[in-house]
Amino acid sequence: MAAKRELKQTPGQVMVAAILAEMAEVGVEPDSKEQVLLDTARKLLDRLTLLEAIVVKDGLMLTSPSGVVKVHPAAVEHRQLAANLARVLGNVVIGDSSAGKNPTKQRAAQTRWRAHNLAKARTS
Repeated sequence: MAAKRELKQTPGQVMVAAILAEMAEVGVEPDSKEQVLLDTARKLLDRLTLLEAIVVKDGLMLTSPSGVVKVHPAAVEHRQLAANLARVLGNVVIGDSSAGKNPTKQRAAQTRWRAHNLAKARTS
């Protein structure tokens, strides 16, 4: 009997598996929004990997037929996708979503709302 050939995971699949494992470690499951974000992040990272291979093969700079030297379009696209990947992953919360809030800013906001509510109660 032939051994089953294991399918190699893409970099995006590896990243998502690591994030899901980290979430499971703290007892959290991704909600539907985070599932979509993780799927988008997987696709972005896989695309980034392909673009990196193209730039490695062709070089960072290209010379047009007219002799103009410019940055490889794949490098430009890579930069844009990398920024998008960071934004997408920034919206995936691992653990307690309130943990990232600054306690000083939270107290200041509560103080402002308290003053607002007191002033509103006096005028009513």
